[in-house]
Amino acid sequence: MNLKLLLEALALGFSTGTYCTMYCAPVLIPFLCGTEKSSYRRNALLTGTFLGSRLIMYFILGAVFSALGLLVTEFFDPVLARRLSVYAYILCGAALLLNSFGAHSAHTGCNCVPLKRIGNDWVTAALAGLAVGLHLCPPLWTALVRSVFGGNGASGFFYFIFFYIGTLPFFLPLFGIPFITKRIAVVKQIAQITQMLTGIYFVVFVGLIPLFFY
Repeated sequence: MNLKLLLEALALGFSTGTYCTMYCAPVLIPFLCGTEKSSYRRNALLTGTFLGSRLIMYFILGAVFSALGLLVTEFFDPVLARRLSVYAYILCGAALLLNSFGAHSAHTGCNCVPLKRIGNDWVTAALAGLAVGLHLCPPLWTALVRSVFGGNGASGFFYFIFFYIGTLPFFLPLFGIPFITKRIAVVKQIAQITQMLTGIYFVVFVGLIPLFFY
């Protein structure tokens, strides 16, 4: 392994981690704050599920883009990026809404068992992670290009892994969410309402409307 490349990957991830939080925070904060069962372990596992699913989507994008020859340039297509973001918002918004009506059925009056299963917290974390992974940003594109053309397959794989690790410190504050929700009950109620409104906004205003009218 090339130590220089791995340090470069860490530096790239750490220096651009704010891009990750910009896309993830509006999804993760209301979702994690609004869960019915709040504990440090559960909060950590849900966060890990989200981040793991996002990483899986990055690998899928890397494989698809590489197969299509889209990684031959260091400049990503803004039209493609916008189109993927639209799909990301629709999928993520749908996951948040399913969770709002399914997992929080005690407050919404929903008694649909299939909806409760589809909208449970674990499915929501996985789907939201996959959806957020569809957002292309310059740092991600740079990491994909460097992973593919930075050396052999193993080097490229570890380059991207270390890039991803470099972004993770920005998510550490999320592990303290149960400390707040257990002490301020109204935070959970506000978060659940915010999650529903965010889901509607994602699906309608930055999802379906741009998809069909722009």
